[in-house]
Amino acid sequence: MQSNKNKIDEETLDRIISAAYKDAGLIERLKIYFLAKKNAGVKSIYNEYRTNADRVKKIPPEECPDSVIESLKIKTMKENKFFILKPAYVFIISLIVISTFIAVLLYQNKEKKPTYSRAEIELAEKQVKESLAIVNRIFKRTESLIQEEVLPKRVGKPIHKSLSIINEVLIGG
Repeated sequence: MQSNKNKIDEETLDRIISAAYKDAGLIERLKIYFLAKKNAGVKSIYNEYRTNADRVKKIPPEECPDSVIESLKIKTMKENKFFILKPAYVFIISLIVISTFIAVLLYQNKEKKPTYSRAEIELAEKQVKESLAIVNRIFKRTESLIQEEVLPKRVGKPIHKSLSIINEVLIGG
């Protein structure tokens, strides 16, 4: 086995060991997998380290030496120390993030006031005057129609007829 290890450079051997113990990322493990498919020496080294990794993982903590367990505890506590945040810090950070998000939304949605040229304003004024003139003509026609036809014929006649009937009934005829 030593001859296979001598043929492979130190960096590749570290990558193989890392992949065998599943410490490497997915892409790195795939690279080693395809390298092992091509190279029989890499495949045998990978398989050897993978079986060792499986054996190591199967060792119950009771059989592990105390020094190893203590060194792992110390290492994991140092690594996890950076990720443990006090609730006050979490609150402050989340407050800052939310405030920033709201501020960005408020400042992005400001609408710019449209600017109109003098010619556009004059054209709009002319169109409004024409529209109002048309509405005025329609109102005048409607007024004359109501005064000349609707009120005397449609409203006045039935009222006059009703009052005549009431007078005849009250006066007696």
